[in-house]
Amino acid sequence: MKDASRSRTTPRLGSWAVPVLCVLLLVQILVTLGAGRRDDLSWFDPLIDVRAMVLEDHVGEPDVAKMQEAAISGMLETLDDPYTVWIPPRLESDFDKQMRGSYVGIGAEIEIVDDRLRIVSPLEDSPALEAGVRAGDVVLAIDDTDTLGLDSDACIALLMGVEGTPVRIAVRHADGTEAVLEVVRRRIETRSVKGIRRDGEGWDHVLDPGLGIGYVRLTQFTDRTIEEMREAIDAMDADGVKALVLDLRFNGGGTLDGAIDVADLFLERGVIVSVRDRQGDGRRWTATRDDDDHLLPMVILVNDGSASASEIVAGALQDNDRAKILGERTFGKGSVQEVRPLPDDQGTLKMTTARYYLPNGRNLDKRGDAEVWGVDPDPGFLIDLDTEAYRNLVLNRRRYEPIVASGDAEEARFDDPDWIDEELEDPQLAAAMRTLKSKLETDSWLVVGADPGAEAIASSELRDQVAYRTRLLEELAKTDGRILELDASAGEEIELRSPDGIVIGRIPATRLDGLVDLLPESDEAP
Repeated sequence: MKDASRSRTTPRLGSWAVPVLCVLLLVQILVTLGAGRRDDLSWFDPLIDVRAMVLEDHVGEPDVAKMQEAAISGMLETLDDPYTVWIPPRLESDFDKQMRGSYVGIGAEIEIVDDRLRIVSPLEDSPALEAGVRAGDVVLAIDDTDTLGLDSDACIALLMGVEGTPVRIAVRHADGTEAVLEVVRRRIETRSVKGIRRDGEGWDHVLDPGLGIGYVRLTQFTDRTIEEMREAIDAMDADGVKALVLDLRFNGGGTLDGAIDVADLFLERGVIVSVRDRQGDGRRWTATRDDDDHLLPMVILVNDGSASASEIVAGALQDNDRAKILGERTFGKGSVQEVRPLPDDQGTLKMTTARYYLPNGRNLDKRGDAEVWGVDPDPGFLIDLDTEAYRNLVLNRRRYEPIVASGDAEEARFDDPDWIDEELEDPQLAAAMRTLKSKLETDSWLVVGADPGAEAIASSELRDQVAYRTRLLEELAKTDGRILELDASAGEEIELRSPDGIVIGRIPATRLDGLVDLLPESDEAP
């Protein structure tokens, strides 16, 4: 008997079947993608309809650019994330300046004093310095535009421009002489690494030459920060520096790579930081042992203006027991932003894509009602200052920062903590000096402040809120005083009566002449 299964002929589809199946599969994929695409496009339908109706029939003339900016900004606001923002094309140059520390201009630090632009200092290797601009110069005019009453943004807009183009500035020097200087604009690379005072066009990074205590102030983290840090440390090595104050106060952050590089400079092992995205995926950076690692005793100064990349550095060195953190709790920004340019020059999106975590695994973000955020000072190193105290120390510090002629620099005793306390009015820097002196002389850290904790942080915030209320009340008092002045200047009021004697209104006596001019002429004597 034959085996039916063996004798059955196997049907063959021929060579055409595989291509047909591939085509059918491709059609299904396209249909699926098309449906998803239609869903994406339908999301825009109400926006398009509203825009069309407004452009066609609104009584006012719509500003299409503003409508677009508002639509994008409104969409991003729903994320409840202040760090995800769209930068329109008109603001990209300012954003680029902040992110990269690079811009085209004359190269000078400025301020507004008595409604006039004043030069705090020309920058090193800048066209302003080469043209003869000096610290303390009052800028009277920029290309024939009087600076009286202009704010700093308006002045900056006049000073910046196309690389290689000249700008004429009329200045009054500190000695009273006036001059018109022509400055040729060029690209300025601002430095993020500064010292305690100027040394010619450069910086002096030594606080105490005898004990060998150095000082570096980082204003932000850029792609060039690590090179500038290495230059400063090489100079301090040549001067015999054995301990370091790293000042991160008011440093709002910058690039993640810059923070990792700086932290790695003072670590030979250990985790620096890790980042995780929405799905919990991410990566971790660890320190590498290098010949240029500097393992000297360190104090890092921080305050509530120290954020993001500053907190990465402070937290990494604190968690790895490489530095004492002195000052007050930091700002609390533990999110990572990516900068993505939009196609066709439609602006730039700065978007939060992940959160970063300290070596101890804690995220720094200050969110909701969280009681713990940021980086706290070490126990015994909490020294909290109010807004007025910070204003004074910044103003006093600036006396030693301008580039001035040889012999014109102010005398200073940065090796004396008492002098720093009294003259600079900087108790945090003075405390850092005292504890580093103790560490170098006795190998023990001197307790110089209070212990951080929920009660201390709450007390600090309460004091800040009281100070804020005081400033508001002072402004309100000024406004009330001005109202009284205007009311008093109005003088006596005149009653206006109808022919039957009914009071129909009152006007200030100062406006009586104007009212008489409006009355019809009469032949009757008054």
